[in-house]
Amino acid sequence: MTVWRPASHEIDPLVEAIANTARATILPTASINIPPPSADGVHSQRLRDGRELRLSLSTQYLEREQRALCTVLVYALHGNAIVDNSLGYRVTGQAVLDIATRAFLDVECRLDPAGRIEP
Repeated sequence: MTVWRPASHEIDPLVEAIANTARATILPTASINIPPPSADGVHSQRLRDGRELRLSLSTQYLEREQRALCTVLVYALHGNAIVDNSLGYRVTGQAVLDIATRAFLDVECRLDPAGRIEP
């Protein structure tokens, strides 16, 4: 059994915002304080460090599996992010949701730099 421990470092605000958007996309009733997407499905928000994020993120159900005593649903994450209208990232990752408690056991986000965005 895993023992809970407090975080040993501050999570990056960009990764935090993407993980929260993924949670809200998979489980829309989750009480996560993020603005709804625009009509084109792009989430726009100001990060807690002041940077502006525009995020197009989609989730796809992959599988149902058993982990220890929990039955979980596994989702793939993929999309694109633009920070301060200048830096682009490809977003990939995975989210694991416990079916019984509707709690996210893991949300992993990977950001691959896609380069500078020219206006």
